[in-house]
Amino acid sequence: MFSENTEPNRLLLRQRLLPWFNVFLTVGLVIAGLWYLSTRVSLQEIGSALAGASPGFVLLAVLIMVITIFLKGWRWQLMFASEQPTLHFSPAFWSTALGQYVNLVVPFLRLGEIARLYAVNQETGISAVRAAGTLVVEKTLDLIFFGLTIAFILPFVILPDYVNDQESIILLVPVLLLILLYALSFQTEFVIRIWRIIVRPLPDRVENWFLRIAVSGLEGLAALRNPRLSLLLLASSLVIALLSVLLPYSLFPAFDIPLTLLDAALIHIVVSVAIAPPSTPAKIGVFNGAAALMLYQFGLKNEAIIFGYAILFYLVVIIPQIIMGIIAASRSKWRWQSMATLVTPDTPAP
Repeated sequence: MFSENTEPNRLLLRQRLLPWFNVFLTVGLVIAGLWYLSTRVSLQEIGSALAGASPGFVLLAVLIMVITIFLKGWRWQLMFASEQPTLHFSPAFWSTALGQYVNLVVPFLRLGEIARLYAVNQETGISAVRAAGTLVVEKTLDLIFFGLTIAFILPFVILPDYVNDQESIILLVPVLLLILLYALSFQTEFVIRIWRIIVRPLPDRVENWFLRIAVSGLEGLAALRNPRLSLLLLASSLVIALLSVLLPYSLFPAFDIPLTLLDAALIHIVVSVAIAPPSTPAKIGVFNGAAALMLYQFGLKNEAIIFGYAILFYLVVIIPQIIMGIIAASRSKWRWQSMATLVTPDTPAP
């Protein structure tokens, strides 16, 4: 009896301590960052650089970030347009905002997508497993256009030979994955028949659970069977990719930095790669460091401007996500214990 209660108590203790651990880690990183900056350039100079940034271009950058978040919510809504029940924009947007927020607050566990599925299930009743299929499509589209961004800039920059050798792989892998998803979306009955054969030796309850997962997941690919929806998904993904490059570019004139759109694309790529793995809370330090490193590589000498740009770029990206995420969390009443209710093996397969 004692051993049965020990594990839940440990999990509950971890859930309570994790937010505090993130708070202390964030404070420690901020203090360490400020100390490091003070060894390179005075904080007063950085403050002057930030104060001298053009408010108009800063507001433009914030607007680009907010539009990007709205577009991601709208794109996710499109993936449910051919299904019943459909997903309205409000739950799609706030679920997306919640997912981004959770990934920022608890970066080590990457629970953002689970939070997102929980929120949309709570608000609309759409199965989390069914919605998970749409996330596969979304991530594949993001990978494709990220690969296209890299492929576009490679002819204009000098990179190590091993990077140039990987150009075709960077683009080919997500394209092949999208082709596979298209094939699965049009061959759902065949896939389900094969899946039935694979899971048939399992106990009935487990077999029905795996079948339900397969059927619900394939339903999430339904948007790919509609040419109009497929075109809208590709177009919205293209706009999101362009906005991701325009965001760092819009802050160049704010500091009178004489760099180009190509340089902004490089900053976007390097920062995206740097923050992709689980790292520090709210990506603090990792995000700023990657942006500052690229400005050094571009030959900028004024360290106050470099650090000012890196700090402002970080704030423009992170603060809208945190504000919208807090609102989304209050709307969905997100709790860590809710993860266990997302998928249960009790419902038989259709």
